[in-house]
Amino acid sequence: MNSLMIIRKSEYKRATWKNGLGFTDEIAIYPEGASLAKGDFLWRLSSARIESASPFSKFPAHDRVLVILRGNGIRMAHRYEEGDPEEINEVGPLEPYEFPGDIQSRCELMKGAITDFSVFTETGRIGAQVAVQELSPDEDFIWNSEGRWNFAFAIDRSIETDAGALPEGDTLSCGPGEVRLTAGGEGAKLLLVSLEALG
Repeated sequence: MNSLMIIRKSEYKRATWKNGLGFTDEIAIYPEGASLAKGDFLWRLSSARIESASPFSKFPAHDRVLVILRGNGIRMAHRYEEGDPEEINEVGPLEPYEFPGDIQSRCELMKGAITDFSVFTETGRIGAQVAVQELSPDEDFIWNSEGRWNFAFAIDRSIETDAGALPEGDTLSCGPGEVRLTAGGEGAKLLLVSLEALG
């Protein structure tokens, strides 16, 4: 039987960004005892609000997937090597966007502040699948959570799970196996994350 646990948003741990320019709400991190400051984690899930153009902290030996949960999008700029021109990409809402954590990166807001969700994984050791799932009103969705570590984040509205109600902003944690997720009468959007050790 799949082990299910709900992580309430009231349990998230607030920390200062590595560059000191804002705050992040840490949802989960592995292994136990690892920290953002030390950068000694295999994987980390977090959410942050970005209210102005900002450089991104560097995370050596880690990759990132960023998803905009609320807001109108950002323009990401990356410089892979000193002296190279910046690579510019526009990132819209609910579009998983992957980039290396150890390069020089910055963002510009396209139309106001945004709230994001970030998945950090150690390069070459952890693989991540990140997808947005939209549920129709009253839909029963069976999620085949295939990773060693799996998470369903309620983007908007509450959904029902075998572990109980999952309100907006809370996260369901589970192992591999089938998970039933049921939307209410207005439907719902979920962010599904599966993490697996490589090799």
